[in-house]
Amino acid sequence: MSLRVPLFDFAPGVWPLTGLLLIAPPLLGADDNYLREIEEEAKRQATFLMAGPVQSSAATDSGTDRMAAGANQASFEKALRDSLPGTWAFYLRLSPAGKQQVYEAYQQDNRFSNISEQIIRLQPKDSP
Repeated sequence: MSLRVPLFDFAPGVWPLTGLLLIAPPLLGADDNYLREIEEEAKRQATFLMAGPVQSSAATDSGTDRMAAGANQASFEKALRDSLPGTWAFYLRLSPAGKQQVYEAYQQDNRFSNISEQIIRLQPKDSP
């Protein structure tokens, strides 16, 4: 006489929970890169803001706090992606009209802080 119990008859409520536990870790880690980019940019921005008032005028004139001027929109977007990846993630959520407004603002003032401010200001109202 065998005491074998079919596997699926044993604790039927456990199987959905087990499946969820197998799927959850990859889902929870899906936004890690996005969050890491935002944290890195926040650190860069905080360093810039803390060091801003004590910088000499020579350091400010060197363009370290500015994006290269006069770029076309494709070059602007590439520079934004490379320089401010967290801001880039927010830029991607803008409408085409919003992206155009940011580009026009960049043409008037190419400081990183101004570009970031424009992107945040233009975020869709339903964004978290």
